[in-house]
Amino acid sequence: MTDQEREGRPRIYTEITRSAILHVEDALDIGKLRLLLFQYERGKGAQARVDHYLDVEDARVLCFDLARGHLPESFVDYKGTPHGREGKPLSRVLRIEDRGRRTRQPIVIEISHGPGEIIGEGAVKPAGEPDVRIAILLTRWQARRLALAVTGYIQAWEVAARLQGRPATSRVAEEPDVPYQAEELPPDADIWL
Repeated sequence: MTDQEREGRPRIYTEITRSAILHVEDALDIGKLRLLLFQYERGKGAQARVDHYLDVEDARVLCFDLARGHLPESFVDYKGTPHGREGKPLSRVLRIEDRGRRTRQPIVIEISHGPGEIIGEGAVKPAGEPDVRIAILLTRWQARRLALAVTGYIQAWEVAARLQGRPATSRVAEEPDVPYQAEELPPDADIWL
């Protein structure tokens, strides 16, 4: 998929702070959400840009925790592409953590891009320090708004997919529907109704 094709994805949510912009985009047709993070300076525009594709199953759990107001544990997601910049493997790492109650903006969403190393059958792991690392700091209120907007969008997308006869994003939903058939009970079975 080219960058031009990705750019046409519907935007689910945007959060703008003094130094960063986070866009959450629809990539549900491939079972993911695309997170775009820009570092910028007022009057100078974007200084750097990174992206990450988050599996929808992971997004559900993160959104549940964020909507409740905290993350019980840090989340780290390693992804990458074997044909990144200049044809070399590119590592993408997403980190989401809660820095605790003593700070005004405790929720940190960070994405980094850097050199990668191919392992196994196409997986990419980081190989050294990242070239670009961008973080956005959110208040609990901002994180809850983000989580509820994303959760609502995923649910609406899945309902629309079902109504149109398309598979939904969930792995469970991808299994074929098999009608339930009760087992035959022996004639002497004791059944309480």
